[in-house]
Amino acid sequence: MNLNDFKRDVTRYKATYILALFTTIVWLWQFISFDSAATSGINLFNAGALFGPAIVQDPTQLWRLVTPIFVHIGWMHFLMNMLTLIFIGRQIETIFGSLRFTAIYILAGVFGNAMTFLLTPNTLSAGASTSLFGLFAAVAGLGFFTGHPFLRQIGKTFAVLIVANLLFNTFDLSTINIWGHIGGALGGALLSAIFPPKAFRPSIPEHYRWFSVIAFAFLLIAFVGLPFVR
Repeated sequence: MNLNDFKRDVTRYKATYILALFTTIVWLWQFISFDSAATSGINLFNAGALFGPAIVQDPTQLWRLVTPIFVHIGWMHFLMNMLTLIFIGRQIETIFGSLRFTAIYILAGVFGNAMTFLLTPNTLSAGASTSLFGLFAAVAGLGFFTGHPFLRQIGKTFAVLIVANLLFNTFDLSTINIWGHIGGALGGALLSAIFPPKAFRPSIPEHYRWFSVIAFAFLLIAFVGLPFVR
Protein backbone atom coordinates (compact mmCIF):
# COMPACT_ATOMS: atom_id res chain seq x y z
CA MET A 1 0.00 0.00 0.00
CA ASN A 2 1.54 3.33 -1.06
CA LEU A 3 1.08 6.66 0.75
CA ASN A 4 -1.88 7.74 -1.38
CA ASP A 5 -3.66 4.43 -0.84
CA PHE A 6 -3.05 4.73 2.89
CA LYS A 7 -4.48 8.27 2.96
CA ARG A 8 -7.59 7.06 1.14
CA ASP A 9 -7.88 4.15 3.58
CA VAL A 10 -7.64 6.48 6.57
CA THR A 11 -10.25 8.80 5.06
CA ARG A 12 -12.61 5.92 4.38
CA TYR A 13 -12.19 4.29 7.80
CA LYS A 14 -11.48 7.37 9.89
CA ALA A 15 -13.22 6.13 13.05
CA THR A 16 -11.19 2.91 13.12
CA TYR A 17 -7.92 4.76 12.66
CA ILE A 18 -8.76 7.52 15.15
CA LEU A 19 -9.66 4.98 17.84
CA ALA A 20 -6.50 3.00 17.09
CA LEU A 21 -4.37 6.15 17.17
CA PHE A 22 -5.85 7.35 20.46
CA THR A 23 -5.34 3.92 22.02
CA THR A 24 -1.77 3.87 20.77
CA ILE A 25 -1.10 7.28 22.30
CA VAL A 26 -2.49 6.08 25.64
CA TRP A 27 -0.34 2.94 25.51
CA LEU A 28 2.81 4.92 24.66
CA TRP A 29 1.98 7.26 27.54
CA GLN A 30 1.71 4.22 29.84
CA PHE A 31 5.04 2.90 28.61
CA ILE A 32 6.84 6.24 28.79
CA SER A 33 5.38 7.09 32.21
CA PHE A 34 5.97 3.75 33.91
CA ASP A 35 8.57 2.04 31.68
CA SER A 36 9.02 -1.64 32.55
CA ALA A 37 6.54 -1.28 35.43
CA ALA A 38 3.72 -0.21 33.08
CA THR A 39 1.88 -3.49 33.66
CA SER A 40 2.13 -3.50 37.46
CA GLY A 41 -1.18 -3.38 39.29
CA ILE A 42 -0.69 0.06 40.82
CA ASN A 43 0.40 1.62 37.54
CA LEU A 44 -2.48 0.07 35.61
CA PHE A 45 -4.78 1.50 38.26
CA ASN A 46 -3.12 4.91 37.96
CA ALA A 47 -3.47 4.72 34.16
CA GLY A 48 -7.25 4.28 34.46
CA ALA A 49 -7.89 0.53 34.69
CA LEU A 50 -11.21 -0.66 36.12
CA PHE A 51 -11.19 -1.52 39.82
CA GLY A 52 -14.58 -1.83 41.46
CA PRO A 53 -13.73 -0.98 45.10
CA ALA A 54 -12.27 2.37 44.03
CA ILE A 55 -15.55 3.30 42.32
CA VAL A 56 -17.70 2.16 45.25
CA GLN A 57 -15.54 4.14 47.66
CA ASP A 58 -15.52 7.20 45.38
CA PRO A 59 -18.42 7.30 42.87
CA THR A 60 -16.78 10.20 41.02
CA GLN A 61 -14.47 7.53 39.61
CA LEU A 62 -17.24 6.13 37.42
CA TRP A 63 -15.06 7.37 34.56
CA ARG A 64 -13.22 4.08 35.12
CA LEU A 65 -15.99 2.43 33.13
CA VAL A 66 -14.70 4.31 30.05
CA THR A 67 -10.93 4.62 30.42
CA PRO A 68 -10.15 0.85 30.52
CA ILE A 69 -11.17 0.67 26.85
CA PHE A 70 -7.94 2.50 26.02
CA VAL A 71 -5.60 1.07 28.68
CA HIS A 72 -3.68 -2.15 27.98
CA ILE A 73 -1.76 -4.76 29.95
CA GLY A 74 1.43 -5.27 27.97
CA TRP A 75 2.64 -5.05 24.39
CA MET A 76 1.03 -8.30 23.23
CA HIS A 77 -2.32 -7.30 24.70
CA PHE A 78 -2.11 -3.92 22.96
CA LEU A 79 -0.93 -5.27 19.60
CA MET A 80 -3.52 -8.05 19.39
CA ASN A 81 -6.38 -5.67 20.12
CA MET A 82 -5.15 -2.98 17.72
CA LEU A 83 -4.57 -5.46 14.89
CA THR A 84 -8.09 -6.79 15.43
CA LEU A 85 -9.51 -3.27 15.48
CA ILE A 86 -7.76 -2.23 12.27
CA PHE A 87 -8.28 -5.37 10.20
CA ILE A 88 -11.81 -6.28 11.32
CA GLY A 89 -12.99 -2.88 12.51
CA ARG A 90 -12.73 -1.42 9.01
CA GLN A 91 -15.18 -4.00 7.71
CA ILE A 92 -17.63 -3.22 10.49
CA GLU A 93 -17.24 0.54 10.04
CA THR A 94 -18.21 0.03 6.38
CA ILE A 95 -21.49 -1.51 7.54
CA PHE A 96 -22.44 0.96 10.29
CA GLY A 97 -20.71 4.17 9.26
CA SER A 98 -18.18 6.12 11.30
CA LEU A 99 -20.44 7.74 13.91
CA ARG A 100 -22.51 4.64 14.68
CA PHE A 101 -19.38 2.50 14.70
CA THR A 102 -17.78 4.82 17.28
CA ALA A 103 -20.92 4.90 19.42
CA ILE A 104 -21.13 1.10 19.46
CA TYR A 105 -17.41 0.76 20.22
CA ILE A 106 -17.53 3.11 23.23
CA LEU A 107 -20.93 2.13 24.64
CA ALA A 108 -20.36 -1.62 24.27
CA GLY A 109 -17.04 -1.19 26.07
CA VAL A 110 -18.74 0.71 28.90
CA PHE A 111 -21.47 -1.95 29.07
CA GLY A 112 -18.89 -4.74 29.33
CA ASN A 113 -16.94 -2.86 32.00
CA ALA A 114 -20.18 -2.22 33.91
CA MET A 115 -20.94 -5.96 33.92
CA THR A 116 -17.44 -6.59 35.24
CA PHE A 117 -18.01 -3.94 37.92
CA LEU A 118 -21.08 -5.85 39.09
CA LEU A 119 -19.97 -9.48 38.80
CA THR A 120 -16.22 -9.36 39.49
CA PRO A 121 -15.72 -6.01 41.23
CA ASN A 122 -12.32 -6.88 42.71
CA THR A 123 -10.82 -7.55 39.28
CA LEU A 124 -8.31 -5.06 37.91
CA SER A 125 -9.41 -4.90 34.29
CA ALA A 126 -8.33 -3.08 31.14
CA GLY A 127 -8.30 -3.48 27.37
CA ALA A 128 -10.28 -2.85 24.20
CA SER A 129 -11.63 -6.42 24.09
CA THR A 130 -14.97 -5.41 25.60
CA SER A 131 -15.47 -2.95 22.73
CA LEU A 132 -14.23 -5.39 20.09
CA PHE A 133 -16.66 -8.07 21.26
CA GLY A 134 -19.34 -5.39 21.05
CA LEU A 135 -18.47 -4.73 17.40
CA PHE A 136 -18.56 -8.43 16.54
CA ALA A 137 -21.92 -8.87 18.24
CA ALA A 138 -23.32 -5.74 16.58
CA VAL A 139 -22.90 -7.39 13.18
CA ALA A 140 -24.53 -10.58 14.44
CA GLY A 141 -27.32 -8.57 16.04
CA LEU A 142 -27.94 -6.56 12.89
CA GLY A 143 -28.34 -9.76 10.92
CA PHE A 144 -30.83 -11.07 13.48
CA PHE A 145 -32.87 -7.87 13.85
CA THR A 146 -33.13 -7.12 10.11
CA GLY A 147 -33.47 -10.68 8.84
CA HIS A 148 -31.50 -9.60 5.78
CA PRO A 149 -29.98 -12.77 4.20
CA PHE A 150 -26.57 -11.20 3.49
CA LEU A 151 -26.29 -9.64 6.95
CA ARG A 152 -27.49 -12.85 8.58
CA GLN A 153 -24.75 -14.78 6.81
CA ILE A 154 -22.07 -12.31 7.91
CA GLY A 155 -23.63 -12.23 11.38
CA LYS A 156 -23.33 -15.99 11.70
CA THR A 157 -19.61 -15.74 10.97
CA PHE A 158 -19.15 -13.14 13.69
CA ALA A 159 -21.34 -15.14 16.10
CA VAL A 160 -19.06 -18.14 15.62
CA LEU A 161 -16.06 -15.87 16.25
CA ILE A 162 -17.62 -14.65 19.50
CA VAL A 163 -18.46 -18.15 20.74
CA ALA A 164 -15.01 -19.51 19.81
CA ASN A 165 -13.30 -16.66 21.66
CA LEU A 166 -15.49 -17.05 24.73
CA LEU A 167 -14.76 -20.78 24.83
CA PHE A 168 -11.06 -20.03 24.52
CA ASN A 169 -11.40 -17.54 27.38
CA THR A 170 -12.56 -20.29 29.73
CA PHE A 171 -9.10 -21.87 29.57
CA ASP A 172 -7.48 -18.78 31.07
CA LEU A 173 -9.95 -17.18 33.47
CA SER A 174 -7.08 -15.99 35.68
CA THR A 175 -5.98 -13.34 33.16
CA ILE A 176 -8.98 -12.87 30.84
CA ASN A 177 -12.03 -10.84 31.83
CA ILE A 178 -14.71 -13.13 30.44
CA TRP A 179 -17.58 -11.11 31.96
CA GLY A 180 -16.29 -8.01 30.21
CA HIS A 181 -16.30 -9.92 26.92
CA ILE A 182 -19.80 -11.28 27.49
CA GLY A 183 -21.05 -7.87 28.54
CA GLY A 184 -19.45 -6.18 25.56
CA ALA A 185 -21.05 -8.71 23.22
CA LEU A 186 -24.48 -8.32 24.83
CA GLY A 187 -24.20 -4.55 24.68
CA GLY A 188 -23.10 -4.61 21.05
CA ALA A 189 -26.00 -6.84 20.04
CA LEU A 190 -28.51 -4.47 21.64
CA LEU A 191 -26.79 -1.41 20.21
CA SER A 192 -27.09 -2.79 16.68
CA ALA A 193 -30.84 -2.16 16.86
CA ILE A 194 -30.35 1.25 18.50
CA PHE A 195 -27.74 2.49 15.99
CA PRO A 196 -28.46 0.56 12.79
CA PRO A 197 -27.17 1.77 9.42
CA LYS A 198 -29.69 4.12 7.80
CA ALA A 199 -30.23 1.74 4.90
CA PHE A 200 -31.33 -1.06 7.23
CA ARG A 201 -33.22 0.93 9.84
CA PRO A 202 -36.62 0.36 8.17
CA SER A 203 -35.94 -3.38 8.21
CA ILE A 204 -35.84 -3.51 12.02
CA PRO A 205 -39.30 -3.88 13.59
CA GLU A 206 -40.20 -1.06 15.94
CA HIS A 207 -40.64 -3.39 18.91
CA TYR A 208 -37.07 -4.65 18.50
CA ARG A 209 -35.74 -1.10 18.65
CA TRP A 210 -37.74 -0.22 21.75
CA PHE A 211 -36.82 -3.49 23.44
CA SER A 212 -33.13 -2.84 22.78
CA VAL A 213 -33.25 0.72 24.11
CA ILE A 214 -35.08 -0.29 27.28
CA ALA A 215 -32.96 -3.41 27.86
CA PHE A 216 -29.67 -1.57 27.34
CA ALA A 217 -30.63 1.31 29.64
CA PHE A 218 -32.12 -0.94 32.35
CA LEU A 219 -29.19 -3.36 32.41
CA LEU A 220 -26.58 -0.60 32.37
CA ILE A 221 -28.26 1.18 35.28
CA ALA A 222 -28.52 -2.14 37.16
CA PHE A 223 -24.88 -3.06 36.51
CA VAL A 224 -23.69 0.33 37.74
CA GLY A 225 -26.14 0.80 40.60
CA LEU A 226 -26.26 -2.61 42.30
CA PRO A 227 -22.63 -2.61 43.55
CA PHE A 228 -23.45 0.48 45.63
CA VAL A 229 -26.38 -1.15 47.47
CA ARG A 230 -25.15 -4.65 48.26
